[in-house]
Amino acid sequence: MIACKLLTLCASLALPICSLVYPTPSIASSHVHICPNAYISVIARETVDHLEVCRGAEDALRFFEQLNLEPSNPLAVEIVPDLPNVVGRTAVGCYLQEDERILVLTFSAFEKRKDWFGVPVDRSMYRSLVTHEVAHAIADCNFAIPDPTIQAQEYVAYIAMFAMMSPDLRGRILDENPGTGFDSVLAINALVYMFDPMRFGIEAYRHYLKKEYGNGFLRNVLSGKALNDSEPRLPCLELNGVLRGCGDQGAGVG
Repeated sequence: MIACKLLTLCASLALPICSLVYPTPSIASSHVHICPNAYISVIARETVDHLEVCRGAEDALRFFEQLNLEPSNPLAVEIVPDLPNVVGRTAVGCYLQEDERILVLTFSAFEKRKDWFGVPVDRSMYRSLVTHEVAHAIADCNFAIPDPTIQAQEYVAYIAMFAMMSPDLRGRILDENPGTGFDSVLAINALVYMFDPMRFGIEAYRHYLKKEYGNGFLRNVLSGKALNDSEPRLPCLELNGVLRGCGDQGAGVG
């Protein structure tokens, strides 16, 4: 297990890629809420609906518990009105891998997007957004290799999100986005994620549902046996001002 640095409230404080230091609001100017699961806290500059944030983070914890995996330190979810510009205009959440920070837009900012995966935004969807970003943080502590590929990171986070999503919302998203899932491991690559993160996530989940994959394949991804550096790597490419596919330092959702 790769140990993660402690996410303390007083520390200096990306499915787009994050790679920058973003100033942390001071304790005095922030609202800090401890979730029912005291392992999780929510930090925001304004009063927010903590219920869905806590539930989304707890969903991620429960997903990894079935794999006997857990974060090595407490988790802090930062609710922000805007994400770093380098993430890209369509991003709604981000995990800063280098600084181990979980950033999620406020619900009001998320709601302005109108829809996500082609389905109208609601509180249940917001909960799933939090699950995705917290899943990145937990996976970061549990990858057996120091530099997992972006497709490996996103595969794990999307599986956790869709697996823990409410059945009604998941059904609506899958109906809105028909498909059969990736038909080979080689199809699960950075290029697909780079050009259509939403499609990547949906097809990754359908791939996971196939009986020959499931949690066995997921464990192989986390162990570095699948979706690893032995597969072709993309050169550094810039898309909408964001570097993709090379030495990625963060992960997030569009």
